[in-house]
Amino acid sequence: MSTGSIPRLHLISDSRLCDLNRFVEIASQAVEAGVDAVHLREKALPAGELLHVAGTLREHLGDLAWIIINDRVDVAMIARVDGVELGETGLPVAEVRRLAGATLAIGRAVHDVGGAIAAVRDGADFVISGHVYDTASKPGQAPRGPEFIAEIVANCSLPVIAIGGITPERVPEVLQAGAHGVAVLSGILAADDPARAAREYAQALCGG
Repeated sequence: MSTGSIPRLHLISDSRLCDLNRFVEIASQAVEAGVDAVHLREKALPAGELLHVAGTLREHLGDLAWIIINDRVDVAMIARVDGVELGETGLPVAEVRRLAGATLAIGRAVHDVGGAIAAVRDGADFVISGHVYDTASKPGQAPRGPEFIAEIVANCSLPVIAIGGITPERVPEVLQAGAHGVAVLSGILAADDPARAAREYAQALCGG
């Protein structure tokens, strides 16, 4: 899988910010505005409900954006989505690759250089790393800064997706650090105009 095929603007669900019915609506608007990957990150959702939401997303998005399911490889394979994102202490990348073959792109969440090196070794397709800036989802935890992304990039041959407190204004800084793209939650989900927010992120990724 080539680096160029990995999406650059990832929208991640969070039912604490936005219920899943509303999320499907926002995701549809965001994809029209430039989001090219939509994640279902709902650890507490039963598998059957997650499968239903994945199917609803596919109906709304068609092939305009990747659908990525976090951790639930079984649901991802049954739903025939595009990828999975595995937590750093989640299922081993190599075992998921053995099971899924080339049917799923595999992302790995990493929080240090060692994790990034392991993701490369084990056959991941991309990594998601942060948190880069202050974010309400990580209360009391110091941000790592764009220099952390630069360190991951220097030690990892995979596309790096930066996450955590990234606004459109901060996108150039993380790109300069070497990030391939960014992942967003509240920056789009909590925006007064989610479509406009998504468009601003997409424009920032394309250099304005």
